[in-house]
Amino acid sequence: MPSLQGKTAFVTGAASGIGRATALLLHGEGARIIAVDRDEEGLRGLPRDAAIHVLPADLADRAAVLKSAADAIALGWGIDILVNAAGITGGGSSLLDTDEGTWDQVFAVNSTAPFLLIREIGREMARRQRGGRIVNITSSSAHRALSSNTSYGASKAALAQLTRIAAAELGPHDINVNAIAPGLTRTPIVDRAFTPEQLADALVSGPIANLLHRISEPEDIAATVLFLCQPASRQITGQTLHVSAGAIV
Repeated sequence: MPSLQGKTAFVTGAASGIGRATALLLHGEGARIIAVDRDEEGLRGLPRDAAIHVLPADLADRAAVLKSAADAIALGWGIDILVNAAGITGGGSSLLDTDEGTWDQVFAVNSTAPFLLIREIGREMARRQRGGRIVNITSSSAHRALSSNTSYGASKAALAQLTRIAAAELGPHDINVNAIAPGLTRTPIVDRAFTPEQLADALVSGPIANLLHRISEPEDIAATVLFLCQPASRQITGQTLHVSAGAIV
């Protein structure tokens, strides 16, 4: 029997990258999927399946985030798993060049939306008294100081701390809360930021290089999400797992 048979997973960023890979993998393991993203075309590209329900939502908009949570709860499937995979970079500006609008938008998607979803869906999980799993996708950028991604690194560090706080509060309700910190991963964000030659160089030397000299695939991160949603990880909570080919050691 698939390991997540009978479970429902709410996955943000499900139209592409890590979110899409996660939604597809969890679905393949038997979970019903509530797929959330602002990219409606990308959501339409998911398999047409009665066990996949799409919810277009701009996660920079607090009202839209709250509506997506309310709509998902009203669907009546129950929510056993929450994966906060959506994220934006803010263009990679330095501290002195970051404007307030960029800062606010990056924090809205990367920190505030996960906070709202953990609060709303965490309440529902606690009410149902069936336990649950919450997985937040942070970044290796949350664990090192780089001058080129101020708002992104700070917002992902905030999400890592939110993970620990949520684990402490939700633990008595049998809800595990963990984070995954990817390094360079082949997503649309990375594809836009690097040429193939630049990417090959960055993996070998410089501030974002890793020990294995290779890029992660979205499926590598999704596989770790799956592990954190299975019984084998039941004693893991409040942790950040680095899935970065050794970018952080």
